[in-house]
Amino acid sequence: MPYDKYFSYFPTVPYELFDGSTKHKVVTDILKRVRATLEARTDKTIYSTYRVRDGETPEHIAYNYYGSAHYHWVVLLMNDIRDPQWSWPLDQDSFERFIVNKYGSMVNAINITHHYETNELRATSNSDLYSIGDVVLPAGIVANSTFQYEYTDITNGVAGQTRTYTSAVAVSEVTAYDYEVKQNEKNADIVLLRKGLLQEFVDTFESLLVQKR
Repeated sequence: MPYDKYFSYFPTVPYELFDGSTKHKVVTDILKRVRATLEARTDKTIYSTYRVRDGETPEHIAYNYYGSAHYHWVVLLMNDIRDPQWSWPLDQDSFERFIVNKYGSMVNAINITHHYETNELRATSNSDLYSIGDVVLPAGIVANSTFQYEYTDITNGVAGQTRTYTSAVAVSEVTAYDYEVKQNEKNADIVLLRKGLLQEFVDTFESLLVQKR
């Protein structure tokens, strides 16, 4: 994807060549990021959430949302994406090729255990600690395959029954394929700066970069 426009907003620095000469090469200083602009991502009043569709690129989204593919760099910056090749969701064909290249085959990826995660467990009785239906163990916490969970009911300040959940109930296997699918889907959830704030954002970003040169 053509990201030359994106990097044109970053300052350049002389880079000394390690070839025994005294020559320098001018390169883009991609490490000098304007962090202040990213604080906006915590303010939900100025952005909206968006889920990238299969095959969509930052240029597609910028064109459809802002009216110009030129603003693809705003999409990338708002999501703190440094490496569009791997931080942007892969389309289905690219994802399948990635799986095969990394794990040898789709079958391998499906059969390889990547890690184990906790299952959501809920209270089945009322106590001082929980009411029926309350989550006692959230899902998605990385654990080992033998992990067990237990808690003791306390009613009126008195310890009662200890409830034990074996690994068969408390954790589930996450295959390499499931893990990669989840990571790719996570990359698909992005935020978009609201249209009415685009020009102000661009002007502020450019002025901050000029100050940092």
